[in-house]
Order: sequence, then structure tokens, then C-alpha cells
Amino acid sequence: MKVLFVYPDYKVNVDPYSGRMLGVEEGGWYMEGVASLSAVLKEAGHEVGLYHLTSPVEREEFQAALRREGPDLLGFVTMTREYPQVKEYVGWARDCLEVPVICGSYHPTTLPEEVIATEGVDMICRGEGEEALLELVRRMDAGEDYRDTASIWVKDGGEVRRNPVRPLIEDIDVLPLPDFAVFDFSRLISTRINTGVVILSRGCPYSCTYCSNKKMRDIYPNKNRYSRFHSPEYSIEYLKKLLSICPQIQYLNFRDDILPWKGGWLERFTTLYRKEINLPFICNYRANLVTPEVVRMLREAGCYQMFFGVESGNDFIRNQVLNRHMSREKILAAFTACREAGIKTVAYNMVGLPYEDKSRVLDTIKLNAEIMADHSLSPIYYPYPDTVLFETAVEEGWVPPVYDYREDRFVDQPTLPREQLYFARYYFRPFVRLYRALKSLPGPLGPWLERWVDKIFVSPRLPHAALVRAARSLEKARKGVKEQFSRRAPGLYLFVRDRVRGVSRRKGGTPGV
Repeated sequence: MKVLFVYPDYKVNVDPYSGRMLGVEEGGWYMEGVASLSAVLKEAGHEVGLYHLTSPVEREEFQAALRREGPDLLGFVTMTREYPQVKEYVGWARDCLEVPVICGSYHPTTLPEEVIATEGVDMICRGEGEEALLELVRRMDAGEDYRDTASIWVKDGGEVRRNPVRPLIEDIDVLPLPDFAVFDFSRLISTRINTGVVILSRGCPYSCTYCSNKKMRDIYPNKNRYSRFHSPEYSIEYLKKLLSICPQIQYLNFRDDILPWKGGWLERFTTLYRKEINLPFICNYRANLVTPEVVRMLREAGCYQMFFGVESGNDFIRNQVLNRHMSREKILAAFTACREAGIKTVAYNMVGLPYEDKSRVLDTIKLNAEIMADHSLSPIYYPYPDTVLFETAVEEGWVPPVYDYREDRFVDQPTLPREQLYFARYYFRPFVRLYRALKSLPGPLGPWLERWVDKIFVSPRLPHAALVRAARSLEKARKGVKEQFSRRAPGLYLFVRDRVRGVSRRKGGTPGV
């Protein structure tokens, strides 16, 4: 039996007020879930195809591609921001193929009623799909009744069979190594800069209110086992297979929420990694879990950059609104430990969070200046549906309960009007740099100037709209230059980037500072 996955991997941005399309953010990203599903199905003798849509296509082109593939089952990868595109593509598929259509991934898992109600969708998969999809395909291939397959919701006449979610796979080492080859690596964004995307674990153990992790965890009967990770030995085999498929990889990007650190996992993994892989890499970590020993092991294994979720410098917003429960002292200590070890740092922040005003945004700016991150990111908070924070924003009347997921949506609250919100987003990093510079001034001059800068930033009389227009134009030009640089001269781009980040690209050698 042949299964064709359709993966819309791009974002359409729409203005929430006018409905005008603001632009398309093209994709080209590897997805671990698709590669794992493909491996499981192929191991059982089924055929798998992938239609990876990195930009919008016309109806005729889409339908021609489906006819060429000729699948027996059509599976749509359905993320929240891409759900409107999925709905349109499902309709187009219905007009050219007479095969069952199933949707899986995050959106059907957290908002199943919305997706199963979509015209043309026959089934959805909630939660992990390897065992569920394998059983479904086996039954369909054998001509058996599949309507009671666990984790699958099935339209049956005018009704929906809402089958219960099966337990999590507790030992994920039982899964075959991902089918990396199902992706065309020449089309992936990471491949342009010789980087492999890696995920060695499943499930985050935390319950931040802006994230869907808690809601996803709660659907499983064994939710206490939600956070799992591959053994160090499996992880090394995973990396070896990735490198055999794409030998030009010179860097790795670990996308796990947190690399495991308990029970000797990190020590064992980094020891094996140095011996058998030894490529420079970046990873995510949680600041309150960082110790000098963790940083030392990562650095010696080749880590040259770590990403941390700071999110907000205001204690009330960070700990009470976002449920982060992380002290300023822990955040500062994590960045200090990385700096002392020679690891570059990136701070994730958000602006426009519920209950935020400019003074609370300023708290985040000042914390970023204090921790001395090498790079600070400050996107506007996007209220993802079926999260605790989204529900809070709806209750306050700051976000509509239903909206087009393509919208450039934000929390519309009186304490941070739209023009002030965009000012905070575009001028976040310049003010971080300014406050860092002020801290280096001698005597009382620095604190005196800092108080004046505080007043300027929070002032409602600033020409916010004009300042935003200027910053937006500058950012667009800078992004265009960077993208053209990476596309047309990737070797030179990597050379410059490595010098900025202090990393060696010598495969088989020790990454240096």
C-alpha cells in the first residue's frame, strides 16, 4: 500500500484588520515525525512518498503531483499556522483522487473537532502516529474494518468514531532509525549552510502556558511518561545514518527542548559523540538546569552556541503568567557559565505578552543587557489556540476565540497598543545594546543616563509609527542581503559566520574557539 504525506512547510501572513496578505515565508525544513512514520511504514513493506511544499502552488500543479504519485492513502501534516492551507489542499485533492484522507500532527492532536469537521477529511490521528498509522494501513491493506483503530478518529456516515488515544511509546529506541532519505536534502534550508537538524527526544516535561505541551501530554493514558529520550547509543547511530545520507553536513542543530542530563545520559552521550561524530553543534537548554559541569561536557563535545528561553525579564510575567518558575539569578548564572566556557548564547524573548506594558518590556530589555547574551530574539507573542495563555487572552477579550491562523495575530490589550507593541519588537535589540553600553560607563554617569533612557523608552509621546516604518525597512533590507549572501556564496557566508561565533569546521578535529 502506498502512503503519500503532504507537508505544507511555509507560512502565509495575513493582517488581522484588513485581511490583506502581508507575505509568504518560504519553508524548507526537515520534520522528524514524517521521517519516523516513513521508516515504520517502509519496515512493514509499504511504499511512502512525500510532497514537500516549501511555497504555495497552484491547483493544477498540486493535482498533477498527486496523480503522478497515485497514493492509496493521503496524509496531511497539519500544523496550526498552516491549517488554512491544508483545508484548501484537501479540497483540491478531493477533486482529483478518490482515496481516504487523514490529517495528523499538532493541530489535529490539540484541536481534533475542528480538523475532523473539515470537508474532505476522512480521519485524523491524535498524538504519536507510528503505531496508529501502521495498524491503520495494515487493516486497510488487508481489507479489514479499521474504524476502531486506537488514536484514529474516523468519519462513519454522518457520525464520527472518536477512538481513544493509545499509550505513548515509552521506549522510543524500539523505533527504527528515521527515514532521512524521504526528504530531498538539496531543498532544505539547513543544508544550504551544511547543517543537520537533529531531535533525540520526545516531549517536554514543563507546562509553560504559551505552549501546547501540557494539553498534548494530557491526552495520553500514561502521560507521566511523556518526556522520553533515545539512549546515547541509539542517538549515535541516528547521527551516523543522517551523515551517511547527507555527508556534506558540517554542523548539527539539536532541536530537542532540552538535551537529557539525568542518570549519566549527557556524560555518556558526549563521550561517544567526541569519539564517533565530533562535529560542532548548537542546542537548546533551560537556564535553571544549567550547571558548570553540563556546560563543560557540552563544550568539550563541540557545542559552540546554546539557546535559552528567557521569555520575559519581568518576574510576574515570567513566573506567574508564563508559568516558567525561573529566577533571574538562575538565568544570569546560565549565561555566565556559557560565557566562561566559551559558548555563544542566544536569548529567546517575547513581547506583547498578556498583562504586558512598555515598562514590563523594558524589564526584559534590561535583563538581556545584564545577561550579556550574544544574540537576543524578540518576536511578538503569537496566541496559539488550545493553550492556557490563549484561553486567558480570550477571557480578557484581547484575542477572538476563533480567527484565521494565517493572521499576524497579537494580543490586543490597552496597556500595549499596536504601535507601541511594534516599537518594542523592532527596537528591542538596539535598546539592549544601549543599556549594555551604559553599564560600562564610569561612576554615576551610567545610572544617570539609564534613568533618562528609561523615560524615553516608556514615553507614550514617541513617534512610534514613524520609528517602526524606518526599522521595518532596515530589517527587510538586512534580511534580504543575508538571504542572498547565504544562497549565492554559502562558503563565504559560513566562513564569516564561523568567525563571528568562534567555531571550527574541521570534521574529525576538535572544534576550537
